[in-house]
Amino acid sequence: MKIAHIVRRFTFSEWGGTESVVWHIAGEQKAQGLTPEILCTAALDQPGTEIVEGITIRRFPYFYPYFPMPAGDRLALDKKGGNPFSPELMKMLRTGNYDIFHIHAGGRLANYAMRLAGKTAVPTVMSLHGGSCAIPEQEMTLMLQPLKRKFSYGGIADRIFNARKAPESQADVLLALSREEVEKLQTRYPDKRIELFPNGILHRELPESGDFRLKYNIPEDKKLLLCISRIDYQKNQKILLEILKKNSDTHLLLIGPVTAKWYLEEVIAEAENANLKKRLTVIPGLPPDSIELLQALKTAYCFILPSRHEPFGIAALEALDARTPLIASKVGGLKDFLTDGKNALLFEDNNIAELLNAYDRLASLREKIIEGGTITASGYNWQSIAGKLTNIYRELLK
Repeated sequence: MKIAHIVRRFTFSEWGGTESVVWHIAGEQKAQGLTPEILCTAALDQPGTEIVEGITIRRFPYFYPYFPMPAGDRLALDKKGGNPFSPELMKMLRTGNYDIFHIHAGGRLANYAMRLAGKTAVPTVMSLHGGSCAIPEQEMTLMLQPLKRKFSYGGIADRIFNARKAPESQADVLLALSREEVEKLQTRYPDKRIELFPNGILHRELPESGDFRLKYNIPEDKKLLLCISRIDYQKNQKILLEILKKNSDTHLLLIGPVTAKWYLEEVIAEAENANLKKRLTVIPGLPPDSIELLQALKTAYCFILPSRHEPFGIAALEALDARTPLIASKVGGLKDFLTDGKNALLFEDNNIAELLNAYDRLASLREKIIEGGTITASGYNWQSIAGKLTNIYRELLK
């Protein structure tokens, strides 16, 4: 079985939840004897084909059909929210003899893939990594900011190729990350096959923290508050400065690719204004296999994920698996596997008082939520998830 995993971008230099899911599923499928390939635009990377750990990754030229398109706006769309054309990617789908199109993107890439699938009778599975039914309006507005005051010339081609229809309505199977999204999709598409399909994690033993704190100038006597995620308004890291303001024995570490530079600048400016800059460290992205990610988890007092919107929350599961106590906002897919006081401490979205209360409760509940979190994380493994997905593929091919 030859599978085309269609992704908007896939680069090892700027890793996120979608890349992690696609990569681990492809790895498990290869182990099953299937032939997965990853097809994507060359956003944040270079066009061409490479084979990594036996998996073929094909990156294609692309463009955004807007004028003007300065480099800064193009980069912003590459990082988040872009809706590109990629004729060469579509040509590969036509000629690659794939048995399944598994679509991990939206917009034009998804629509054109659906159209090709309809012509060639290739079954389609669509994973909704971004939580398309539950994106807050404010986040959508910010994401599309680079397109303001631009002339769009993509509409004609969209009409010609019937690429204006919701791709979710055309897929044979929709995979949703949370119960919340399953319910919304069932209301919108009552006759569609919709599966709750959570993400998984790869268990890794933590190394000793070594000289991690020394390297990044994090004092040994400070409790390290850790957040590993994209540095972005969706993730809401700025609220974590409130803990630093109330607790002088803390240090905040943010690790992740910067998908909204202006937002990071806001975080740093607020830290400076509150005289907290010496207690804030930002590491703008580490490779997914970096030992320093594991060292950070090892030395952290707690992991905090304060997202405004979170389709699933792989980073939260990885914290549980690392036995790092977790504090998280009560949003999206996080609500499906986190229970306050059992495996995490939860607070309402963007509620400073509840965040501070959760942090204060941590001291007395630390061991209990560590043990509960370990049990929770053990139930999410890529092998069983990929096995379930292969069964879906086989049903469609019948």
